[in-house]
Amino acid sequence: MKSADRARRALTEITAPLAPSRKPPGIAPLLRQLMAEYAATGLPPAYLPKNTEED
Repeated sequence: MKSADRARRALTEITAPLAPSRKPPGIAPLLRQLMAEYAATGLPPAYLPKNTEED
């Protein structure tokens, strides 16, 4: 193979570290909005948890 005959290019060193995010990630804004709207309806959860024990 021709590509195997050549040396790989050297990786350049990263001079500046990545800046940390200013606030920790939380719930996505749209999900937060949807959860608030759902909670305002007063309805029970839209799913039933699966029982692991047999009745």
